[in-house]
Amino acid sequence: MRKFKTLATLALAGLVVGCSSSNKDIEQSSAQDLYNKGQTYLQNGDYNSAIRYLERMGAKGFQYSGLGEQAQLSLIYAQYKVGEYYKALDAAERFARTYPNAANMDYVFYLAGLSNARLGDNFMQDFFKVNRASRAVVNVRNAYGNFQTIVKHYPQSQYAQDAQNWMNYLFNRLAEHELSIVKFYNKRKAYVAVVNRVEEMLRFYPNTEATKNALPYLKEAFGQIGIQDSQQKTELLIKEYENKTLPIPTKPEYGEQF
Repeated sequence: MRKFKTLATLALAGLVVGCSSSNKDIEQSSAQDLYNKGQTYLQNGDYNSAIRYLERMGAKGFQYSGLGEQAQLSLIYAQYKVGEYYKALDAAERFARTYPNAANMDYVFYLAGLSNARLGDNFMQDFFKVNRASRAVVNVRNAYGNFQTIVKHYPQSQYAQDAQNWMNYLFNRLAEHELSIVKFYNKRKAYVAVVNRVEEMLRFYPNTEATKNALPYLKEAFGQIGIQDSQQKTELLIKEYENKTLPIPTKPEYGEQF
């Protein structure tokens, strides 16, 4: 037992010395050295080490050097790859403020969109096939906005088609979220709230499966309130939707490299 403790202590001491040496190396490095080492770690898939060097460039004010723009792009990517999605979003926002006219803004919006989409996901719920429509809605909306910016303002971008695919999928996610709220109100017999919510779905998410599935709740709500003419109009609308072929987009794959 005593020998084990000694070896463990020596190993820990070596780790501390190694970290200290590495930190000293970072502190004394030039912008070029920090950049080169950060890029080397990035290419080797050692994203955490890459982040240490690239973040130090920013802390020293080197983001305003000639290397700063690419270093910040690499930092966003590295933080995304290690699952630090909120940090990736913060870095993307800083990049947009610092380099508003950068040629790679489409790439920044793409990484921001993927980060928000990841935050809207949940691995365990994916595994058990649980519908996540009522959760992480803010991130889903933000992701939709990020991808929409690419489609609208960078239509020639290499990320435009994937951004459109994500928009289609996220649009339906948001519609499903609205349907979950309709069901919540209906269960509590809040029929006026049901009417208001489904009418909003018809306005904002007209050609979705979720809106189609919300119409029977609208019909019931009008019946409970006693507005028979609106109930009859809803019945006609239900029949109209039965003849529609509505898209149900599949979730795009997260690319490993981009």
